Amino acid sequence: MADTGSIIENKKEKILRLTELREHYIQQENTIEETEVLKNLAKLTEEVYGVESDENIKILNELGGTLKYIGDFKGAEESLLKGSSIIQRHYGEESVPYGTCSLNLAEVYRFMGKLEKAESLYIKALEIYEMNNLRGDYIYAGLCNNFGLFCQETGKYEKALELHEKSLHILEGNQENILQYATTLSNMVFPYMQLGNREKSEEYLKKSLSLIEETVGKKHSLYSASLNNLAIQHYNNGDFENALKYFEESADICRQSFGEESGGYKSLLQNIEIVKERLGK
Repeated sequence: MADTGSIIENKKEKILRLTELREHYIQQENTIEETEVLKNLAKLTEEVYGVESDENIKILNELGGTLKYIGDFKGAEESLLKGSSIIQRHYGEESVPYGTCSLNLAEVYRFMGKLEKAESLYIKALEIYEMNNLRGDYIYAGLCNNFGLFCQETGKYEKALELHEKSLHILEGNQENILQYATTLSNMVFPYMQLGNREKSEEYLKKSLSLIEETVGKKHSLYSASLNNLAIQHYNNGDFENALKYFEESADICRQSFGEESGGYKSLLQNIEIVKERLGK
């Protein structure tokens, strides 16, 4: 009969293999398969390192942050609330890990449309990061980006641009962050569009599409997001044929990356139907 030590070692080896498999799915932009791997990793991590371990906190955060993309909001919320509770006990509510978990949970609530819950958690995360002197840090840029998306979704376009500008200032000039920089540019397209600054909107869209294509190619989910902006731009200009074309291209990439149950894919399908109605199709 195998002793406890060898069982644990076997599970650790399995964690390493699953971690490599997860990286493979990340490279493929296959979030559905990545999520299944993460579920197994979460189970093994808890068994090997314990519920209260830093390893478990990390995997719960990653699982919760990924589940939202495929539309499993219940699983995402449960995972992040569990992680948040462990962090609170070990590190307190003013710690960076607690702020990061709050940010991930805010994103889940944004995807769910629970806007009041989301906003309070964004503000909490912002306070924690600033309290810990992270204003110039990469993770602060990420928070500003996500909070900016929330603001533009709730019609606060000037506030959204203010937050995106903070992110842009941190990321620009660093080749390691080129994809995140391009994403920030893409995120600024819609607020500029809504505020009537067509020149800036078109400039940032063109630049973001070019950078994303050069960095990860035309099949990446970030390219899908920029195509969505391009489609909206054509729609607003009355060019419904090209709007339909780019919405459909964006939807195809989104479906392959996140599946048909993802919120992003369903939203794109709605946009496609709206354009088809305008075209009389």
